[in-house]
Amino acid sequence: MTIYDIAKELNISTATVNRALSGKGRVSEKTRTRVMEAVSRMDFKPNFLARSLSRRAVRIAVVAFTSFPEFHNEFVRGTQDAYAELVDYNIAVDFFRFDQGGSNSPGGLGYLENLLAHIAREKYDGALVCGRYAKGFELLRKGGVTVATIVSDIEPELRKFCVRYNGRVAGRTAAELIFRMGDRSRPVVIATGGDEKRGIHEEIVAGFKEQLAACPLKLEAVCCHYDDEGLAYRETVRILAEYPDLGGIYVNSFNSRSILRAVCEHGRAGEICIITSDVYGELRPYIRDGVVSATIFQDQYQQGKLGLRLLYQAIAEDLSVSDTTLISPQIVMASNLDLY
Repeated sequence: MTIYDIAKELNISTATVNRALSGKGRVSEKTRTRVMEAVSRMDFKPNFLARSLSRRAVRIAVVAFTSFPEFHNEFVRGTQDAYAELVDYNIAVDFFRFDQGGSNSPGGLGYLENLLAHIAREKYDGALVCGRYAKGFELLRKGGVTVATIVSDIEPELRKFCVRYNGRVAGRTAAELIFRMGDRSRPVVIATGGDEKRGIHEEIVAGFKEQLAACPLKLEAVCCHYDDEGLAYRETVRILAEYPDLGGIYVNSFNSRSILRAVCEHGRAGEICIITSDVYGELRPYIRDGVVSATIFQDQYQQGKLGLRLLYQAIAEDLSVSDTTLISPQIVMASNLDLY
């Protein structure tokens, strides 16, 4: 069944049928109703593949921009798998990733600004960005580039939608894990990768604090290391000295490597309940050995895969996409580590 059959049935043009189905262009409500009734009656299903081959390719830029390649490589892998599934639908994807150090460094920020300017200049249809805010997003908005963000969000007026994990639930989960697995009488701290008053890190910290109503812990400090491994190490050493009876640490970003090193080097491994985020190679032995009680996985692979598919649909098929799609956090411990 095609739109030609519907047009013949109703004695109208195929262009009119197309306008009625797409919602674009002028068509009377009476005609639109007739078309929709015929669609239902004749069991018409749009052939998205045929439609995609009749237009130019949708060009999308995938931007992987974080301080840790291990993190954004999983995001890229998800987008690559989505691209492989969509490759027959006339889509072209270019991948850009920053592997030259911290995303907050001058070099990192310069790279992101230059890349966003390039995407605007080359007139990409869309950009899927795993990164942070930059002035260059204004260029994309002015250039009509459809933007979707992954993991970290930006101002809603600068993007079409966001896919990220549920930070508030992750924070609440971390608080309950420390309450149930650690010494409730001892103080705890949060080591956050970003500003606790903005973005995903604000949401995570807020969730942790909310859970304290049901899981009363003594939260002594929220220490921000901005995903800088050197700063995270120094802050951990300071915290260990300031709180010799420290009972728990929640690391709410990927940046746990140097924090764990500081804990082990100062002989505190095993006596502090440590909850981390994500799963990566160097973290696995810490989980197996009990240095880390649990980690909260945000599954950037699925975020990337879903994000690219939704962005393609929003551009190519003009489908409505929810402003924010939340991925549920997952608890990973030694018992189920091999599944991740």
